[in-house]
Amino acid sequence: MLFSLSSLACLFLAANAVSGNIIIPAKKRYGELSGKFIHVTDFHLDPYYVEGTDVAHFCHTSKGDTKKGVAGRFGTLGSKCDSPTTLVEAAFDFMSAQAPDADFVIYTGDSVRHDRDKKLKRTKAQVLEIQRTIVNYFQKSFDKVIPVLGNNDVMKHNHIQDYDQQYNEFKATWEPYNLALGDDFEQGGFYVQEIIPKLRTINTNTLSFTKKNKLISDCDVPGSPGRNQLDWLKKSLDDTRADGSKAYILAHIPPNSKKDKHFFRDKCYNEYYSILGSYSDVIVGHFSGHFNYDQLTAVLQNKEDGTYTRVAALGAEEVPMTAEELEIYKVVGVLFNAPSIIPEHNPAIRIYTYETEGYRYPVGTILDWDQYYANLEEANQSGNLEFKLEYKASTLYNVDHFDASGIQTVFEAISLNEEIRQQYSNIRKVIGNEEAAYL
Repeated sequence: MLFSLSSLACLFLAANAVSGNIIIPAKKRYGELSGKFIHVTDFHLDPYYVEGTDVAHFCHTSKGDTKKGVAGRFGTLGSKCDSPTTLVEAAFDFMSAQAPDADFVIYTGDSVRHDRDKKLKRTKAQVLEIQRTIVNYFQKSFDKVIPVLGNNDVMKHNHIQDYDQQYNEFKATWEPYNLALGDDFEQGGFYVQEIIPKLRTINTNTLSFTKKNKLISDCDVPGSPGRNQLDWLKKSLDDTRADGSKAYILAHIPPNSKKDKHFFRDKCYNEYYSILGSYSDVIVGHFSGHFNYDQLTAVLQNKEDGTYTRVAALGAEEVPMTAEELEIYKVVGVLFNAPSIIPEHNPAIRIYTYETEGYRYPVGTILDWDQYYANLEEANQSGNLEFKLEYKASTLYNVDHFDASGIQTVFEAISLNEEIRQQYSNIRKVIGNEEAAYL
């Protein structure tokens, strides 16, 4: 069932750091907690990107075909080109300078360039080398990095099965991260990582769920990769609950797209959201990337029959609901989708603050986040790329914590306040507004 913002109004009424040219070592001392972590996603590093080449040829070569423009120094906004090394290094410079004391970094995947250029097809060696390059960048600056697999990180875009040899290759590439990559990872590319006392990440492989993976069946098929992973996910959450701990779910591909359509196969999609709802007492955040948008999605529970559904803050279309229907739903969870480094929109990096002690809110509760962006057109003109604050979530939404009750307030604000709704529409695409009142 789909819901629109306007139709949810009744429900919710009830209730500057400058990048330099050198990566700065910024490793924090072990044992200290700052209550901050970084979320970065979708680097799509392209070592073959050449400034001044034709956008029509993926910023690789010049053939005089400039109708779509030419490649900028730090990237080419809204094009099919991937990220140049200059942009990726500027992003790491910024993270090192802005959050040297971050407790950890969550990286929701896609290190590798797309395989769009038919005259420069990716090779296995290139894919592995780009992955190692991103690992090296992280290792220069941060002690604790928790990655998940992206759909472009595998050799054949979107396609992988259980027990694929590539999982062993990822395990070797990620060895510097010192992760708990055991049998589950070798089987299906998923794992659990303890990060601080009473908080862990449950790191999924969403290639086992996506419709675009033609090698797999839906999650109602016994023994399928999706079925195996959902069983593992429930067991991991049961273990977390039994331990009295909390969990972040990390995913590359979110269940629903920027147009609020299903990314996952139908059975996988429905059960995935049912799990998110059923374990909402354990899950304190769900983080993803993939489609380059800044998007919030609320998990909803039907008060009458206990079933779960969802609503994205701005869907593709409005589906009117009666006030009576709206009254039976409550918010129980939230999915945070972060904008990307690859410049489909302006490059972006997010820094969260979270509860570390569990005094006011459960450990892991998101208290706030600062969303940073770089104005790519300005950077290409000036030759200097700066990440600036786009918005502070607590200021934009007037909320001091982002659990279910806080997200209810957020959706109420987006639903009922036209100005906030327009601001949210702008930040979804990382337009940037340095004069805005929500900094």
